[in-house]
Amino acid sequence: MKKRIYRISFLFMVGLCAGCGKEGTVNHDLSMESQFSQVEEHSSSAGKENDDIEWKDKLEIDFSYDYSEDIKAEIDDVVSNSASLQKELENIEEMIEKYTPLAEAAQTQGEMNVSSRWFYVIWDTELNNLWSRFSNLADPQTKEKLLAEQRNWIAMKEEVTLQSIGSIEENGSIYPLLQNAFLEKITRNRSYILANALAEINGESFVMPEISAKYGLFVDNQGTGNVYSSLITQQNLEGDDEAIISIYRQGETRGTFIDNGNGELAFASDDGSVKGIIKLNGWDGASFKVIETSGESVFSTGEEVVFPFVF
Repeated sequence: MKKRIYRISFLFMVGLCAGCGKEGTVNHDLSMESQFSQVEEHSSSAGKENDDIEWKDKLEIDFSYDYSEDIKAEIDDVVSNSASLQKELENIEEMIEKYTPLAEAAQTQGEMNVSSRWFYVIWDTELNNLWSRFSNLADPQTKEKLLAEQRNWIAMKEEVTLQSIGSIEENGSIYPLLQNAFLEKITRNRSYILANALAEINGESFVMPEISAKYGLFVDNQGTGNVYSSLITQQNLEGDDEAIISIYRQGETRGTFIDNGNGELAFASDDGSVKGIIKLNGWDGASFKVIETSGESVFSTGEEVVFPFVF
């Protein structure tokens, strides 16, 4: 995990130093939307013999090579050789490390953009693989419920990406790297959520990874594919903890927060008009309780907004 954090930090910091001249970008979104109707059949991994996956071949560094088929074959091997979904996800995390040298070898902005894509592709491929097995095993009611949620997630991705990292016009040539890193993170989250649902069907125990007590992206979509309210807590480029809170599509407020150390983040808007308490509830979402308002605001004192959808 330390290597993974280093890799993301490395890509981000070197990318900033490489300059931000504007250039076009290819849409690398490999969402499940187009694959729901063409899922492949995979047998369940429950009850199989298991050893940790040994990556026999070192990754050959080639920024012009398309690793998509290699990744698909490796994930098929992981699924076949993992005794449980818990071990499968652990092996996928190890697979991420195999591709880290590619990112570390990147020198130009273009190479950084290309190398960052493959981490996203790994999780996107795993997500589709999990969905295929879930689709084959779930009862119709359970399948329809999660299918609706997955479709909502896909429908909201473009909007939450824009909210979180901004547009290509704002970021220039570093945008593909930021986009890939963000999509990797949220697709990893969805993979764990789907693996947890599949484990329940298989009768397996499954432990979700710890989620940050300070940073995350949470949405109230009211059961649709639209974002009605959203909460983003993150560290900005200056190293300050900031929050962006959008409510009922009526407006948003931006500000900073202080970690009270008791599971609560004390928020104050930049314009001084709103103060409140943010609570991050792990995989159960987040909430914002308005403590004080002044002047014109879309918030009301005492109001509590809930964001149950975790991205």
